[in-house]
Amino acid sequence: MKSTELSEKFMFGLNLAIKRLIEKSALTDDTLVIRDKQGNIKEVPAKELLKNYENKQ
Repeated sequence: MKSTELSEKFMFGLNLAIKRLIEKSALTDDTLVIRDKQGNIKEVPAKELLKNYENKQ
């Protein structure tokens, strides 16, 4: 297996895990802690993150 294939599979799995975490958190009205592009730490409702995540797909 080439390293690019392995990297693609790894990124696919990582993105799937992130999506599942956001979806599960949104179902229970939880918030998640994220870092924005400026490096600031924020607590964001999972439902808001899910909307943004789905719009990027």
